[in-house]
Amino acid sequence: MFKKTVTLLVPGLIDSVLALNALQKIPSQELPDLATFSLFLSRGQNKTSQKNDHSDDDFYTCLFKILPLKETTRPLPIAPVSMQYDSQQIEAPKLLNNQWVMRIDPCFMVADRDQLVLANIGNMDLSLQEAKQLAEEIKQFYRQYDEAIFWDIEVLSAKRWYLISEKPINIDTVPPEKVLGQSIKPYLFRANNKEQREWLNLFNEFQMILHQSPINKIRQKNNKAPINSLWFWGQSEYCSLESEQNKSLMVYSHNSVAQGLAFIHGGHYADLPEYYVTGSAMDQDCLYIIDDFSRALQNKDIFQWVGLLEVFEKNYLIPILAEIKAGNIAHLELVSPTGKKILITQKLLARWWRKKQKFIHYFTKKR
Repeated sequence: MFKKTVTLLVPGLIDSVLALNALQKIPSQELPDLATFSLFLSRGQNKTSQKNDHSDDDFYTCLFKILPLKETTRPLPIAPVSMQYDSQQIEAPKLLNNQWVMRIDPCFMVADRDQLVLANIGNMDLSLQEAKQLAEEIKQFYRQYDEAIFWDIEVLSAKRWYLISEKPINIDTVPPEKVLGQSIKPYLFRANNKEQREWLNLFNEFQMILHQSPINKIRQKNNKAPINSLWFWGQSEYCSLESEQNKSLMVYSHNSVAQGLAFIHGGHYADLPEYYVTGSAMDQDCLYIIDDFSRALQNKDIFQWVGLLEVFEKNYLIPILAEIKAGNIAHLELVSPTGKKILITQKLLARWWRKKQKFIHYFTKKR
């Protein structure tokens, strides 16, 4: 009889130095009991899996190891995977041969003293028509003043734009989720040479063009944040995206790259639900990607982190425990992008001699 596996990829949960340092400052009696989470930490098997092992705590490195492609480029093909996902609804997607592609996602930045802060991205209430018009304004500007354009902009989603380059993009970029709510200065690609300065100039010029856009002026009149910048990231040479097919795979995530990898694997995908999907198909291995914890830690809000943990216990861990006890789940994996993994099975939970301790002990004990 097939028994499914459930993987919970949760950055910022089981292996976070920030959580460890912050939790030590809160009296234990003021923290919730979280009986199920405490049970999993006390009796689960701690592992550092080579499958997810990497030292840079990078979410996308981990994701491409859990859902591997037959050939993975360096840098990771984040933009190509995302582009293939967005191209599903297009009858004749653009073919790219020996070109590079990079995400340039529309965003809103605010000035804070002498720095720019990435205030919003991915949730801009932007229509696809507006997005295409803004991109066209940028392209028209360069057609008028620059005859040596080596790039083009493809808008396949209002949230996700793509810059297609005829030459390699040799810069280091940072995913926007690591920058959101912070000054962009430490995260912008360095401009130590001519090529990097060229990309930095392009980044700045795009901002100036968007600032003058009539569409943004209309948005502001309608009390909407203007699209005053684009975030450059996820660049890679466009490559063949193939993987072993796994039609029994189900991926729940708000992340387009994760959904794109599920599509390439021949599996199924959906947005992350508020609750664990109990009674789901028994022949599907499930991957849930939950990134709220990392955002709370990025905001240095340990109380929000604890609150999320209470919701996570109620909506996910308690119903998952019931399915493990019923024999419907072969094993559960709690995974961190650092490579830390906790394995939970019915047999491991039956280890009564492993004293169940409040979850805070897992974070404060020497590991």
